[in-house]
Amino acid sequence: MRKIENREEAKERQKASNRAAVAKYQEKFKRVNCRFDPELYERIAATGQSINSFIIEACEKRLEEGNF
Repeated sequence: MRKIENREEAKERQKASNRAAVAKYQEKFKRVNCRFDPELYERIAATGQSINSFIIEACEKRLEEGNF
C-alpha cells in the first residue's frame, strides 16, 4: 500500500512542479486578447502564419516605421 501512496505523492509533487514552471515561464510575457471581424481573421489565417505571429510581426513593423 505504501508504494501506491508514494506514486500518488510523486504525481502530486510533479504536478506542483509543472505548475510552478508554467507560472515562471508565463511571467516573461504580457497577454493581450484581440477581437477580430471573422473576415479579417480568415484573411490573416490565409497568410499561413499563426495569428499570434502575424500580430507580433505587424506591431513590430509599425513601431519600426513610426506609424502611430
